[in-house]
Amino acid sequence: SSGINAEYGHNLLAISHIYKSIKIDNLAQLLRVPALQAETVVGKMIAEQRISGSIDQIDQIVRFDIKAQPWDEHINVVCNKVNYVIDLLNQFEPDFTKERLQHYGC
Repeated sequence: SSGINAEYGHNLLAISHIYKSIKIDNLAQLLRVPALQAETVVGKMIAEQRISGSIDQIDQIVRFDIKAQPWDEHINVVCNKVNYVIDLLNQFEPDFTKERLQHYGC
């Protein structure tokens, strides 16, 4: 179970660098887990201070705290995380990813 959580944790860390907030259902889709499990993993990572944020259980939204970083480092982090999420999407939804990238001229 901890190996699976480690994988989700890594993916969640990447997602937290891209999104300011995300609905728990959408997060669950990205992580390919049930919504309750996604919420549990987020809560555990916040409690362990592995990510900084909060869970709005009424609106079912995770809000990530944005850490101030030097501009160049921030751009580099965002680009790396975007590439990582694109790789994840390509792995699990290759047709969708190809179609969207072509739509944006990539």
